[in-house]
Amino acid sequence: MNTSNLLARAGAVVMLGVFGINVYIGLYDTSLSQLSPLHWELNWLIAVVDLIAVVVLLAKPRSIAWKSLAGIVWPIVYVVNLFIDVETRLCLGAPASSCSPTVSDAYQYLILGSSDQEWVLWPYTIRLAIALAVLVLILASLSLYLRTPKGESPPTGSAPAQMESPPSQKS
Repeated sequence: MNTSNLLARAGAVVMLGVFGINVYIGLYDTSLSQLSPLHWELNWLIAVVDLIAVVVLLAKPRSIAWKSLAGIVWPIVYVVNLFIDVETRLCLGAPASSCSPTVSDAYQYLILGSSDQEWVLWPYTIRLAIALAVLVLILASLSLYLRTPKGESPPTGSAPAQMESPPSQKS
């Protein structure tokens, strides 16, 4: 197996960590399901897409298109989604009484996991998820960069010995 495939599969293992974090959020953030059922449901949808990305990266490590979607596009969408949550002050589908009043409060709640904002999970949850998503992005990008063009054998580390042509014999 070549380096490109190994990097794609390593990205799948790391994406499994992002999936685990979203499952953790869905199971243990009891205030999320009460204050914003739409956010809770979206979290589970994100967890399902994470799992699909894991399967794709494991099953299709040679496919440029699938590797790009699961390893590059999805991590970017995942992180952008978190920042959209912060910019909209976590108000998507939530009642006005439970919306964070400022972007700063939303950032402290979601990204920093501030206990002052009634965060009930491990304070580094979202930061770890972002770090893992960025790592998947890096691994998938490296995997695409190091891929071996079709029709060529992957480098083996040492050049094969070239046979010298025998000297022509003159009679």
